[in-house]
Amino acid sequence: MKNNLIKLLTLDKEIRLYIVDTTELLAHSNLKDIKTDFAKQLYKKIFTSCSLLRGFLTEKDQRLNVSIRFKPKGYSAHCDIDGSGNIHCSFSSKLKIFDGEFIDLTGEGASLSITRGSWLGGMFTGTVELKSDSIEHCFSDFYYKSEQIETIFRTWVSNGMVRGLMIQPLPFYNKKNLDIMIESVDNNKLYLSTGEWSKLQRNVFPCASIIEEYTLQRECSCSKEMFFGLLMSVDTDELKVSIQMNRDEELECGICGRKHVFDRSDLETIVEIKVGEQSGQLS
Repeated sequence: MKNNLIKLLTLDKEIRLYIVDTTELLAHSNLKDIKTDFAKQLYKKIFTSCSLLRGFLTEKDQRLNVSIRFKPKGYSAHCDIDGSGNIHCSFSSKLKIFDGEFIDLTGEGASLSITRGSWLGGMFTGTVELKSDSIEHCFSDFYYKSEQIETIFRTWVSNGMVRGLMIQPLPFYNKKNLDIMIESVDNNKLYLSTGEWSKLQRNVFPCASIIEEYTLQRECSCSKEMFFGLLMSVDTDELKVSIQMNRDEELECGICGRKHVFDRSDLETIVEIKVGEQSGQLS
């Protein structure tokens, strides 16, 4: 599969950019289950915006979960991305058939949460309210409010193609250079949305060079061992309760939906390791 996510850095090293083509990915996604035109457009934009976030994952065991809860009860979207490039996005049953306007979904009670980390290194979550007039602005607001990083998102759905762009200035950037970059992107949106993929950097971003390329896919390489680390973060007493009740613990992969079951023997092994680590820290 071709590399469909590209990371660029301007020659002055002030701004990094990510551009993604999700056209083929969406053909094998849950988009087929979405019923209304509005919901389909929203799905494409959320899927594409989340695909751009793959560039922030530097290790294969890292994961990023995006949870969007809209104002009406029961309207939500969830997306999982891992460091291997696997992505999965789903809508709640009510959101699949929503046929209103975006402004009807945001406001008091609506939120965007992004959790990032690894099973062994811990997961960290940030949450902001949804008050913007587009899903792209909602993602921008998250990084501005949660991480104090100005981040600009653009998505384009045109002629059967779906692409997205994320612009993120680095510390000590020149505001004028960022404004010029944003203006250039907006002036070239036609080529960015439908132009030849291999020539985007040369034709639109001559002031930037490609520093990394990624492949996003719908397949998943999850394993029971990978989820072992997640259970290591569970409180030891909680695991002991499950052991005493002879209760299995079941963890579901957010990428592919595969379920991994940990029986009493597995849990006893985890508790033994955790107790041994705690004893080593005390000695």
